[in-house]
Formats: sequence, structure tokens, C-alpha cells
Amino acid sequence: MANHEIVLHQFRSSHFNEKARWALAWKGLEHERVTYLPGPHRGPISKLTGGATTTPVMAFNGRVTAGSAAIIDALEAAFPDPPLYPADTTARRQALDLQTRFDAEVGPATRTVAFTVFVKELSYLTRVFAGDGPRLKRLAYRLALPVVRPIMAKANGVTDPANVAGAFDITRRTFDQIAEMTTESRFLVGDTFSVADLTAAALLAPLVSLSHPDMRRPDDVPPAFQRLVAEWKDHPATAWVQAMYRDFRPA
Repeated sequence: MANHEIVLHQFRSSHFNEKARWALAWKGLEHERVTYLPGPHRGPISKLTGGATTTPVMAFNGRVTAGSAAIIDALEAAFPDPPLYPADTTARRQALDLQTRFDAEVGPATRTVAFTVFVKELSYLTRVFAGDGPRLKRLAYRLALPVVRPIMAKANGVTDPANVAGAFDITRRTFDQIAEMTTESRFLVGDTFSVADLTAAALLAPLVSLSHPDMRRPDDVPPAFQRLVAEWKDHPATAWVQAMYRDFRPA
């Protein structure tokens, strides 16, 4: 389905932004993407939303919707087929409850885990977030990163050792929970792909090696990041995330 009135304001590499991209792709919606660099994004996004400074943000038919869950809800209302919400009322509530929990706990945790490496690998961080941007813009961003690194570290929860330990604990428990929940069925709720599966797979994606262009890592992954993701390389939940991308994430 073509709809050129949809504009997604995003970070190039972000699991919450990936949730919105996945929902748009699942529903076959063409859209324009406006990509920002973390940090410099705050001014234009705040102006666009009237105060919010996080991405993703979707502009559609004169309405601005901020946040991945709200975007998915808006898309589900406007474009109900193919659905992301289960038809059964109980199953729908379960799927939405899982999305809420994953958004509140798992997304921040996996982001903190990834940033324990990113804040020490600034050249790689530049490639992750600005790799396909203009050369001068990439250079300026790289030169600014040492100055803003303390702010970035604090914003992503890596300056507090207790928070870092908690993030690793949540991440490990989530991998184990996903593996347990998908022992008998490949889906987290019911017998079809839903917002619960999309959310779990997208929010674990930063720690899984994927070939999809929207979430594939830049080449020359630093050894520190390779060691980080190696903990979950052979985990059953990693295979589940990869299968969700393979079978349900449109190009």
C-alpha cells in the first residue's frame, strides 16, 4: 500500500524506532524517513511534538504521534489489516500488556547494555548512528562526541554501576523468559504474529546479529561489542529473534 503522507522521524539505529519501522513495513505502508543524530535531534523533535524529545515520531494526515506504542496503536486504527493486535479480547490484552512491560523494562535495559560499549567506541558509535549521512556531518558529530560523552553516558544509564548491573540482569532474564515462553509455540500470545512478538524481537535486536538492513550493524564491529553479544549468540531466544526477523519482518 502506498501512502506518501506518512513521515517517520527517527534515529537510524534504535530498537524503539525499529518497532515503528517494523509496524509500517508489516502493514505495507510506504513512508518518508527523516533521520536525526542523537543529541542534535532534541530541538527539532521538541518543536515537532510540542515538547517531547524522544524518537520515533510519526506525522500522518496532520497529526503527530510520539512513541513506538502510540504509533503502532495509530497505525492499527487507521490500517487494521494485516493486524498486529489479536482479535480475541483476552489475547489482545495480554499482547498489549507484554508490549507495555517490554517497553518499560527491556528496551531501556538492552540500550544500557549496548551503551556500556558504545560510549567507549566513539568511532563505531558514529558509524552506527551517522554512517549513511553526509561526510562533513559525520565528521562534525565524531568530533563532538568526546565532549558530550558524559551526557550521553548518563542519559543511557551507564554511569550508575547499580543500573548497569540491573540492566544486564533484566536482559539475561528476558532472554531466558522468551526461550521458555516459545518452547511450545513460536508466538508469545496466541497462534499468530502480534505486537508482542514484534516488540520483544525489536527490543532484543541490539544484542542479536541480524541481516535486515534496518538493524544490521556496520562492518568492523569492535572486539568489545563482539564479546558483549557473544554471551547470547547461542541462546534459544537469539534464534527466536532471528526467526521473527526472517519470517515476519518485511524488507
